[in-house]
Amino acid sequence: MLRVLALYYSQTGQLRRALESLLAGLDPNEFEVHVEAIRPVEDYPFPWPFGEFLDVFPECVLGHVPEIQKPGFDPDADYDLIVLGYTVWFLAPSLPMQGFLKSEYARVLRGKSVTTLIACRNMWHTASERMKRDLTAAGAELRDNVVVTDEGPAWATFVTTPRWMFTGRKDRFWKVFPPAGVSADSIDGLRRFGEAITQNRGDLDSRPGGPLLTGLGAIEIDNRMVVPELLGRVLFQPWSRLVAITGERGGRVRRFTLYLFFTNLVLTVLILVPISVIVRLLLYPLLRAPLQAYVGRLKAPSGATSRDNLAPPVHDSQ
Repeated sequence: MLRVLALYYSQTGQLRRALESLLAGLDPNEFEVHVEAIRPVEDYPFPWPFGEFLDVFPECVLGHVPEIQKPGFDPDADYDLIVLGYTVWFLAPSLPMQGFLKSEYARVLRGKSVTTLIACRNMWHTASERMKRDLTAAGAELRDNVVVTDEGPAWATFVTTPRWMFTGRKDRFWKVFPPAGVSADSIDGLRRFGEAITQNRGDLDSRPGGPLLTGLGAIEIDNRMVVPELLGRVLFQPWSRLVAITGERGGRVRRFTLYLFFTNLVLTVLILVPISVIVRLLLYPLLRAPLQAYVGRLKAPSGATSRDNLAPPVHDSQ
């Protein structure tokens, strides 16, 4: 019997459902599965009050992590596979997951095969690369990465996702905006990855081992989001440091600085896509190689499908 440890942190319950769907594909005659939620000592609310949501921004970016509660699993136990489910906060893994990775309990990862599962709006690239580095530092081997995202248009999710976060409502509204979040079909489809792990269970003994989910579309990269997210990452670094030096969470000066950041963020988002298109058009010959190398890293280790390419658009003259 192979042993699987599945850890996650989910505010809305969406990630928990996604994880349960993936794990449902594991053959119960072959796998013994322990599922556990990461629990921060001071939990985060849902729906988020707007000010409290903004107030975790610098900690997310800078890695100032919260203390987590003692888990129910034995961190010195042996597992054949560990599945880590996480969401993305401010282009980084959620703070509770960061807290786990920097805690003493993360020693359970050393020498283990890991599959990560991300459920988020659409910008997951930076968080994924950061998770890869953290897993390497913990001595783990990332075997696969699975990503499911909101299928709504980017312009719509810019409205529907905040509405869900701040009100708890994710339904369709105004006959224009689709429901927020990952679709039920996408979540149900995650079962196939558990079935593939069952089929390839013999490979879990390999050290080092390759991916178990190659060719299954574990991630889909929309390359139109690559440059905007890279620009966002550049923007977040100086702002997170500025906010951090203005005091502890909840402070008046810090809140004022956070509202300045948010205003800047909204203005940046409104022009981010046009800027990224111009950058791709004007600087494509210089950016092609590094961008393709970056996308290659994002595809690892499981491989990916792609909805676009990095070349600038070509228009037919006829």
